[in-house]
Amino acid sequence: MTLYFVGLAALVAAGLSALLLRHRPALADRSYGLLAGAGCVLAALPAVRVLAGGPAVEGQLGSWAFGIDLLSSAFLLVVLIPGLASALYGARTPSAARMLFVIELAALALVVTARGVIPFLIAWEVMAVLAYFLVTFEHERAEVRRAGLVYLVATHTGTLALLAMFASWAGPSGSLGFDALAARAGTLPGGGAVVLCLALFGFGLKAGLVPLHFWLPDAHATAPSHVSALMSGVVIKMGIYGLFRVVSLLGVPPAWWGWLVLALGAVSAVLGVLWALAQHDLKRLLAYHSVENIGIILMGLGAGVLGISYRVPLVAILGFAGAVLHTLNHALFKSLLFLGAGATYHATGTRDLDRLGGLARRMPLTWITFLIASVAIVGLPPLNGFVSEWVVYRALVGGVTSAGPIRLSLVAVAALALVGGLALACFAKVCGIVFLGAPRSAEAAQGHEADAGMLAPMFGLAAACVLIGLAPALAVGPALAVGGSVARVAVDTAGSGIPEAVTRIGLLSLMLGALLALGSLAWGVLRRRRPTKQAETWGCGYALPTARMQYTASSFAAPLLAAYGPLSGVHETRSRTAFHSHAREIVLEGAILPVWAAVRGALWRLRPIQHGRLWVYLLYLIAVLLLLLLYLAGLVGGAPR
Repeated sequence: MTLYFVGLAALVAAGLSALLLRHRPALADRSYGLLAGAGCVLAALPAVRVLAGGPAVEGQLGSWAFGIDLLSSAFLLVVLIPGLASALYGARTPSAARMLFVIELAALALVVTARGVIPFLIAWEVMAVLAYFLVTFEHERAEVRRAGLVYLVATHTGTLALLAMFASWAGPSGSLGFDALAARAGTLPGGGAVVLCLALFGFGLKAGLVPLHFWLPDAHATAPSHVSALMSGVVIKMGIYGLFRVVSLLGVPPAWWGWLVLALGAVSAVLGVLWALAQHDLKRLLAYHSVENIGIILMGLGAGVLGISYRVPLVAILGFAGAVLHTLNHALFKSLLFLGAGATYHATGTRDLDRLGGLARRMPLTWITFLIASVAIVGLPPLNGFVSEWVVYRALVGGVTSAGPIRLSLVAVAALALVGGLALACFAKVCGIVFLGAPRSAEAAQGHEADAGMLAPMFGLAAACVLIGLAPALAVGPALAVGGSVARVAVDTAGSGIPEAVTRIGLLSLMLGALLALGSLAWGVLRRRRPTKQAETWGCGYALPTARMQYTASSFAAPLLAAYGPLSGVHETRSRTAFHSHAREIVLEGAILPVWAAVRGALWRLRPIQHGRLWVYLLYLIAVLLLLLLYLAGLVGGAPR
């Protein structure tokens, strides 16, 4: 654990150097980058060693215990790899923002290694509060302040649920170490139903599953792009880690909870990608895809729980492994997508899809990395998203081919297939509208390539996506080990034939990668040999074609969204001269805000009782005391004398 703690200290030192050396920008930038890089590498080394087959490690920070087991190791990589890329991408932000960012990384690392309730909740709260400051760093805009307020209320509501969960779990003994909680798991009433429900609410609110996702789109869209990458790629995964840790401590959760998680995952995945398809704002669209991918992760987690409950070890291992691997993969390609969105916003000054276009010529390197991330998030080979979704598919299909109620997981297979199709349509829209065609506005026409400081982290994340896709055994093997540790089943006893399947997937990815490389090479050679002709695109005979005649984000998605009706959240406005559509946040605007308005109105009607006069307040106290005395005397409510 020494390297781990030294790494966290280096992260804190990176933030302090950025703040203390702010009057010497060049030195501050170099020291920040070196210390942040060294800190992430040092903190990740023990995790890599454990995932490679080494023993778990334990350590103390004062009186608090911390440790790195297989589960913590996987999530440490989820924190540190995209966290480092985002930190380097934001190296030119104000010094205070950089300090907050790297301390947030340290807090995230402490969350996944804490071995007791007290250090876990302290690190959790530090993580939540620092994330609020990062989201609202550009607080001059009203929408940023609103998004920060909604996030703050949501995250502290989740923290209250976690406090209640740990209090009910510890019971009269008050033992707050994770080992003590695991020992008490067998004595919890109802198989730990209260603990599991509170965990699903508290951690689910942080993860952003439907319908607890309402805070996520605004917070991720309005934050600085490297903060959005951290929030979407890493911070929401702390909710997933919390659910995994609860399952690992409880042992065998009841089957009903597994079905609930699986159902919520399927709903989140389908609705998340549907709502993403309806968006016009690039970063809001990416934020809703986080809801979708959290749903895919929960489908794997639910399948793993069902595998434990119905004693199907193969399904349990594959479900947990798929969820863990997709957590890592999503952290990689979603961080890359947000960084790419930040590069386009930096170059054009707009996130509106209908004002972009033609950026592939002006930003070819950004376009390449964004395209790689888009293929990965859709789940197509030969990239990493395909590998993790394949493992989740294998888990669900394993349930279908088993005996008993677990065969009903067939519905989740259909849901996952639908999600893949809608995601493909959504990113065909994004890549086509943003990067292809002609510029739709002056901002898009003035777009320019990002600088090296922004491109380097993006290419690093893209390389990680390609590496896992072309060599899946590097990631699937450790993920299976993590799944086996959570399920408490040895991987080699499951009789799965997984290594052979992983080898075949690797060969398929390599073949597809080679074909793509050869095709790209041939295309490049042909372009050099044949002169390029410039001509107007045929506009159906119209004499004066303009950029406005291209497909818009709305028109591209309209045929698909129309099939889902009001569920898509699209609100249309028509007049004699114009037609406009925009996407509404169904849960926030359709449920939470109306309820809040009703509560606020009811409380406002009680406002007249607050006169500001002392003698009136004394009368209130006297009246309450009289009512209490009457009650105690047995004259009110039939109370005993």
